[in-house]
Amino acid sequence: MCQLTRVILLLCLSIVRLSALNFFPGKFKVGERGTDVILTCHTSEHEITWKHQDAHSISKISGSEFEKISGRTLTLMDLDEDQIGNYTCWSQQGLEDYTYLLLDKTKETTAFNLKCTAESFSCTERIKCSWRSDAFTAFRLRNSRDNGKWVSESVDGVFYLPHSTDSYSEESERLQITGEALSACCYMKTDYSFFLRDIVKPANPNISICRVKDEGSDEQITEVEVKPPSSWPQPQSFFPLTHQIQYENRDDGMLKTKEWEKDSKVTVKGLIRKLRARCRDPLLVSQWSEWTPWTNVSDRANGNNGRLDMKKGKKMRNRQKKHQRNRQKNHQRNHQKNHQNKKKHQNNQQKHLNWAKM
Repeated sequence: MCQLTRVILLLCLSIVRLSALNFFPGKFKVGERGTDVILTCHTSEHEITWKHQDAHSISKISGSEFEKISGRTLTLMDLDEDQIGNYTCWSQQGLEDYTYLLLDKTKETTAFNLKCTAESFSCTERIKCSWRSDAFTAFRLRNSRDNGKWVSESVDGVFYLPHSTDSYSEESERLQITGEALSACCYMKTDYSFFLRDIVKPANPNISICRVKDEGSDEQITEVEVKPPSSWPQPQSFFPLTHQIQYENRDDGMLKTKEWEKDSKVTVKGLIRKLRARCRDPLLVSQWSEWTPWTNVSDRANGNNGRLDMKKGKKMRNRQKKHQRNRQKNHQRNHQKNHQNKKKHQNNQQKHLNWAKM
């Protein structure tokens, strides 16, 4: 039963078409172009047959100038792309072993597009890396400095790598991330070295609107509180953050920013439609976090009555404008009345002068 299970497993692994190679085989070997590669069939059988499977067909290997068979070993001479593929060895009992052979293009590949960030210095938070390339179909990474295991990308296309860096001590050794990528024909390897402090990018901060004073008027004051993300280490006095908010004026739609380091609260004067926040480490001048989603000022300050509050504020502004217009009209009316009274008084004085002369 064990032998049957082994044969079935080997058979399943060996029949995957190379054109669909989007994973790392359990057993593979790489070689540079123009070099000799030796493959070994791990079996106790003495008489074996080698077969080669590429993206189009499966062929039996009987030996040639570029393929030397000696016992359980197969030597491929002057490696080239037409020799790439899955090599299997067979006995009278069936499939015995397999090895994927890939062409090593590490020296030929220059653009790796490997990027890593860390939300904090804490070793409880994993490093997040992204790696994409149109030339390869499968990727994996490992933290070589800490002798970590290979990690495949998650469903969201991100690699999450654990590390052992202590956030309370000075970082003296660089992290070493090793990456491997392969396709149906080729393989490449890269190393990415950095200090954790150089890739810190905090998570989104927590933003809340404490209160809105004189809402709807030109003297409106919005009190905003921005707190560190839950992944940021404590205490905040030892791990400070610089906060920045961006807000949109309700009247003209202009975007303005405000930045501060001390305390978690800040006030913004004027009519504001919405705002958002981000943060970064001021000591390392780290990357800024991503912006939080836009927060509607009225909605956050007054629950679900945001639309009513906006109408109320608009109504208040209209009332203020109407009151101002009425004041202007009254001022003009009083000015005209005073002018008429003054003219009437001058006419009366002139009459008295004329009567006195008579």
